Amino acid sequence: MKTFRPYLSWIPFTFLLLLAQFASAQDNRCFLIGGGSAETFFVSENATVGSVIGVLRIAGDPSADGDITMRLEASNETVVSIDTHSKNLTLIKALDKEGLTGPAQVMTRITCERRGPNAELSLTIPVNIRVTDANDNSPIFRNSTYFINISESTIVGSVVLQGIQALDADQPGPYSTVQYSILAGPYSDVLGFASSLEGTLVLKKAVDYETLKHFKIAIRAQDQGQPPLYTDAVVSIDINDADDQNPLFGQSRYWAHLPQPAQKGIGLEIRPEPMRAVDQDAGINASIRYAWNAGGAEYQDFFLDPLNGSVYLNRSLEDNELVQPVILVVKAHQVDNLDRYALTTLTVSRSWSFSPQLQYLQRRYSVQVLENVPVETIILAMAINKPIDQTIRFVMESHNGTDQAFSVDTMGEIKLERALDYEAQMTHHFVVWVTDGLTVLFTTSHRIIRLVTVKCLQNDTATVEVTVLDVNDCDPRFDLAEYEFIVKESALPVGSIIGHIRADDGDAADRVTIQLKGPESRAFNVHENGDVIFSDPSALNSTVIHLMAVARDSGIPPRQTSVPVKINLPVDFLMMNGSGITLSTADGSGLLLIILGILLGILSLIISGLAVYLCQYKRKKTQPSPLTVVQPQPKVSVGGLYSGDTSTPITATLRRIPINPLARPSCRRVVPIQSPTLSTVHNSPPPPPMPPPTPPPRQQQQQAASNHHHNNKISTSGSGSNNNEQSPPPGPCPHHPRTFLSSSQPGAWPTDASLPRRIKKLSWEDEFNVFF
Repeated sequence: MKTFRPYLSWIPFTFLLLLAQFASAQDNRCFLIGGGSAETFFVSENATVGSVIGVLRIAGDPSADGDITMRLEASNETVVSIDTHSKNLTLIKALDKEGLTGPAQVMTRITCERRGPNAELSLTIPVNIRVTDANDNSPIFRNSTYFINISESTIVGSVVLQGIQALDADQPGPYSTVQYSILAGPYSDVLGFASSLEGTLVLKKAVDYETLKHFKIAIRAQDQGQPPLYTDAVVSIDINDADDQNPLFGQSRYWAHLPQPAQKGIGLEIRPEPMRAVDQDAGINASIRYAWNAGGAEYQDFFLDPLNGSVYLNRSLEDNELVQPVILVVKAHQVDNLDRYALTTLTVSRSWSFSPQLQYLQRRYSVQVLENVPVETIILAMAINKPIDQTIRFVMESHNGTDQAFSVDTMGEIKLERALDYEAQMTHHFVVWVTDGLTVLFTTSHRIIRLVTVKCLQNDTATVEVTVLDVNDCDPRFDLAEYEFIVKESALPVGSIIGHIRADDGDAADRVTIQLKGPESRAFNVHENGDVIFSDPSALNSTVIHLMAVARDSGIPPRQTSVPVKINLPVDFLMMNGSGITLSTADGSGLLLIILGILLGILSLIISGLAVYLCQYKRKKTQPSPLTVVQPQPKVSVGGLYSGDTSTPITATLRRIPINPLARPSCRRVVPIQSPTLSTVHNSPPPPPMPPPTPPPRQQQQQAASNHHHNNKISTSGSGSNNNEQSPPPGPCPHHPRTFLSSSQPGAWPTDASLPRRIKKLSWEDEFNVFF
């Protein structure tokens, strides 16, 4: 124990030394807590200056008594600062994601130095400050005020303005998505946006220049932030006048006295003011022209200036002329649109023709009215010799119910009460009373029931005749929906009647004419009474004719109706009436026959050509084409099995061996029979005869016909040989090169081959047997 006691005193010191080394090894001051080499902060662009945007994750104590010291790298664009003796980063300059009022991203570095042990070590840590978007920008209209011109004739739903746009400077997303709307206010219902996301204005309500010439609306563009930011703008709308109003006279009626003396060319003084009409479309203000609206005899005495509406005497009038006042109807129409016009009346009379007694200026009125005039239309204004006031009353006298179609108001104007019909009644006659109130009238709805006269001097009557003018409002009507005529006579003379077509019109004054139309319509005519007459046989191309009967009336504008017409002729009608079938562009029957004839001729040529080809092919097939070799002397032996007269011809036929049709269907090659080698007969023992080959089933029938060739015995060389003796089996057949057999090719038959004198001729049928 005493031996180890000096060493035990070193143990505490050694432990402390190791602990100090371990502590030194684990010194992580100025490193990022949690690891990493850089610090990143996400800061909203609306962060206020002076606010803490983040705390650094640096290990160590930066306080006054701490073990580390941190400082920010100096820069001209310093955005943040480090609080003294802390790890807080403070914003000292505003940020802006769009980069307009501040930086959109900040990159800086923090230097961390250690205090105490290892003080010489320092670390630099990059700090990345990323700015996030905030809804800090309002949408801005490109124009503060928009101007639109809209015609009052613009149809509701039409686009009146495109291109309204407001831009939001925020980053793409909900903060920069703009929605458009119209603010509530006067006329806000006139226009509207086609889509809240698109700056297109459409007309929502009809506008009228005469009632509204100009107005403004307010529009708004806002983003989708919470809360949203918005901007307002103004749209100024001017309404343009359209030609939708008729001209208007200053007065509903005018009057004038004849001058004294009534000389030609003198102008009439028209009262209560000069007769003028203006275009109610003030924005257009079209030029006006004046003309008489009728052409009666009374109009011939006066001249109407078409430019200013002044009236002059067209001739000098005697004192006994124009005793009764006349009413002239004046029409004022626009120069650029004759359909826009106005009517008024001018009453012309002599100054002494006025009497203190109440009376009509004209005892008989005649007016013409179209049957399609709308109800509530004023067709006539009756004039009296006194001003019309509240004491004057006009009453219509009932006459066979005619007055039910018309009525008279307190101003003496005749108004249409129900629709007119020319076909039902062409004229209407009725009487209109006028009274100043001194005559008691028992009436109902301005119609007289009973008249009790208190004083007969203050009333008058006038007769009104209304002539209804016809309007073409009915179409012609056939009595049948389809006509079919059957002609049984083969020889039909020209002028014969083959049928009757009838058409009527609901308009009584219209005259209906019927006409046939079609490719063969020249062959027939329709008489005024509706008879269908055969007129021209040369125009016929077939025996079944299809036409259209067209009925046209004489109304204005004319109306027409059509129905199909079918005419059946006998088969021999064309021949009997001297008309041949001609080629017609409308009827293709003749063309069809010609085409069929051509096709039949071509088909006949094809069949004839095939027949000739088959006959030639069959003739070639029946004629043999052998290759013959005639061997003169000496005697030869074929394969050692044949000897005899060498003058006997040896016949060979080329055999065509088919190639695999699947590999090359169109390819055939000709393989000749192997040419035998001719040799001189030697006296050697012949080999035993080969057994005859068994013919295939197809050749058994042909074998019976060729048995006479086998009746001739074939002898072998050597007189002492016996045919029945057995001989050793023959060896393998030698290989001979393939050569074509030719009569000019010398040589000898081989002694080790066996060939008959005649080789069977093969035909194409054998080749087909190989295939099938």
